[in-house]
Amino acid sequence: MQSIKFPKMFNTNSTRVWKSNEYLAATKQNTILTLSTERGELFCDPYWGLLFKYYLFNQNSLILRDTLADMIYTQLAIFVPQVVVKRNDIEIVQDKEKGTLYCNFKGINQIDYQVNTFNLKLFEQNNNVR
Repeated sequence: MQSIKFPKMFNTNSTRVWKSNEYLAATKQNTILTLSTERGELFCDPYWGLLFKYYLFNQNSLILRDTLADMIYTQLAIFVPQVVVKRNDIEIVQDKEKGTLYCNFKGINQIDYQVNTFNLKLFEQNNNVR
């Protein structure tokens, strides 16, 4: 079971920020957990998570994808503050052959102010269901 990970962001010998690959891994893990949790699953915070089941079972359209991108932007802005994301940098990509839905976005890392690209798989259709 995975949980929210807090990276070592400060060096014990000084007050300077400590940059590491662990920070990037923790940020990606927190982003995946935030976007893969259904709203209402986390006890005591009814706003944490994505309403993905609502979007999953509605008619596929450009408006629906745009609304999903707005919801992803809101969740990232509130619950993943270590990455600054602009709304225009979020892209919902659908692979019809594999039945997979991806979310691609660029975010500015608040530790070293570098732009990181995130490619997250939101949904994958399982064709092996019997």
